[in-house]
Amino acid sequence: MFTKYKKAIAAALIVAFIAASVFFPPLKNAEAKLLNIFRLNKMQVITITPDDMMQIQNQFYNAGVKNISLKDYGEIIKDGSWEGQQISPDELNKVESELGYKIKLPADENFEIKHAYITKRESLEFILKVDKINELIKTFGGTHFFPTELDRKPIIINFGRAIDMDLQRKGREKDTVALNIVKAPEIVVPEGVDVDKVIDALVNLPFLPENIKRQIAGVTDWKETLPIPMPASDNTEIKEITIRGNKGILIVEKSGPYFVALGWTENGAIYNLTLWLNPTGDKGSITKEEGINTLIQIANSMR
Repeated sequence: MFTKYKKAIAAALIVAFIAASVFFPPLKNAEAKLLNIFRLNKMQVITITPDDMMQIQNQFYNAGVKNISLKDYGEIIKDGSWEGQQISPDELNKVESELGYKIKLPADENFEIKHAYITKRESLEFILKVDKINELIKTFGGTHFFPTELDRKPIIINFGRAIDMDLQRKGREKDTVALNIVKAPEIVVPEGVDVDKVIDALVNLPFLPENIKRQIAGVTDWKETLPIPMPASDNTEIKEITIRGNKGILIVEKSGPYFVALGWTENGAIYNLTLWLNPTGDKGSITKEEGINTLIQIANSMR
């Protein structure tokens, strides 16, 4: 059943989270006449469970929706290319001039920066076919629709420069932590779009399970909060954590890739630390608890 309906399910979720992206970085074209700019300085996880997926499948099955193409609901246009350049750790004092925004760097004496790369990300432009999206909502008996002013208008997400670093524990090559820093996303919404109406339609999408609706409704400030869809399973632990007064997210993958990740926002930048644990259980590998403590220690050392 999942194989049969996975495209329809993907379409439903993408419609939901592209809509969320309206409240999800510099302007592309001034001629686009875009006025509403939102800077997302906070983050909040929206967990999606296997049971949620099954409920969505059942809703599509019961509504007789079997063939859906994502192109029916809009398009995503990429602009630019993913470009990068290596920078010497000795030149990190110049990195802010390259990035164009202020950042903090790790000051944990147990780790040293081995490699650093500055990358330029592709920008994305979403063109939504609101009439088609609203037809889908009607099919499921929904009564909260997206405003027609949004129809086929560009929602532009420009991703600024980011810096990626490899941090290595002194004397232990296996303990390598990946650090990514990027400017907090900024989305530009078309002129004349009532953002509150979009939020209302999003919160009330009829094909979403109550678990997801409740989490979406729990986002208190869409104009500052980045919703992060996250698949939840018995192998994944997700919990909120505080880093120097900033709300963060800790993710522990207990099987498969075996990793620990810690992300948080601070002063207009998003920080992400990832440590891959050794799945073979070698004597030199570290435990999950050690991995968590290591990331928290590095995060708290940022100056």
